[in-house]
Amino acid sequence: MFYKKKFLNCLKKHFILKNKKIYVAVSSGLDSMVMLDLLLKSCNNPIGVIHCNFNLRGDDSDKDEFFIQEFCLKNNLNFKSKNFNTSSIRRKTKFSIQMIARKLRYDWFKFLLNNSYCDYIALGHHLDDSIETFFINIIRGTGIKGLIGINNFKKNIIRPLFLFSKKEIRSYAKENNIHWREDISNNDFKYLRNKIRFFLKPILNYKFYNGFKKSIKYLSDEYICSSHHMDYISNYIRIEKKKCPFLVKIDLKKLIRLYPLSTYLFKIFYKYGFKNPKNLKNILNSKSGKKILSKKFCLIKDRTTFILVEKSFFLLKKIYYLHNLNTIKNPFFISFLISDKKKTNYSTYVDYEKLIFPLKIRNWEKGDKFNPIGLKGIKKLSKYFKDKKMSLVEKKNIWVLLNGDNKIIWIISDRLDQHFKVTNLTKKVLNINLHNFF
Repeated sequence: MFYKKKFLNCLKKHFILKNKKIYVAVSSGLDSMVMLDLLLKSCNNPIGVIHCNFNLRGDDSDKDEFFIQEFCLKNNLNFKSKNFNTSSIRRKTKFSIQMIARKLRYDWFKFLLNNSYCDYIALGHHLDDSIETFFINIIRGTGIKGLIGINNFKKNIIRPLFLFSKKEIRSYAKENNIHWREDISNNDFKYLRNKIRFFLKPILNYKFYNGFKKSIKYLSDEYICSSHHMDYISNYIRIEKKKCPFLVKIDLKKLIRLYPLSTYLFKIFYKYGFKNPKNLKNILNSKSGKKILSKKFCLIKDRTTFILVEKSFFLLKKIYYLHNLNTIKNPFFISFLISDKKKTNYSTYVDYEKLIFPLKIRNWEKGDKFNPIGLKGIKKLSKYFKDKKMSLVEKKNIWVLLNGDNKIIWIISDRLDQHFKVTNLTKKVLNINLHNFF
């Protein structure tokens, strides 16, 4: 009764679960079977059971699944299982079995949550797991976030046993006659977690648990303070930020004043996939135009700034043909109006009679040149952009409107070619309106 009351108080204090459907991830082991029993007895939420079969232990893997399936049938619970060919995936990658199994498991959880099968997924991690994770992270090298252990609530993943020790879970199981299956791999010393578990066993007592809980609370508070400080620093060094297309500009003068620089570089750029401060320092000291890539982002050194953009920004873009002058929405929104004079609320004006159809819109290319209105002579676009001190990203995002004979009519949103300007001899004017150009 004591454990049930403690568990119910924990649920009420830490999780808002009213009228929410919970899927309980059950492995057939002690922890998940106790969690399932406590949830069934302690709350009125609709509960289902999910199980991952990684097919790593031969018949034992299937027996685990069958054990849970029988329990669900007996207790009239909805049951979903997912089979994975984990060993086959392992042979195709460089990752460990544990890492692969973790990714497969959480990818499936994400699918279930995103497709509204449930509101929350409950996992059986407990206080001992968090202690073991603490020491694993210390051995591998970590910051404050890694010392906090296991996050008990993150993106609809809850861990209702996070305040319970393994000893308490085992006591509850014995008192309530709960059956479970032992996983023999828990005794395999090739896994670091099992080695740490064996090492810690003699010192896990009431004082240790209480001290650890306090330490985790202090570390969590420190992490929150650190996060708020990094938000302030990020705003301090940032010059510009756009959502579409994604772009962040960072002032290098302000950035290099930060100390310790390597730590700040890691904390600022880690969320964009840049995890090596040494690479970030190298590009910081490199020539303008140097860039490094993460999985999704590109970081570029430009004169006095770092520019961060999505990698997709650099993908080859199409040529768009304008066979007529209907409003177009790709690659951006442009509308046209033919009249006998300029319309003052339009972006630019072109002598319509000098146009050869179809017109084209594309990104600028090396070798492009034009006769810019207001300047003398023909200029290469590369030289024109250099004179304007445009960054690599700004140049990459330049589009041009071309005549049917491939002569540049207009550097879109910038400057018109002298040849196509409207004069006193112009009889028909093409008014071009550019809407919400980024």
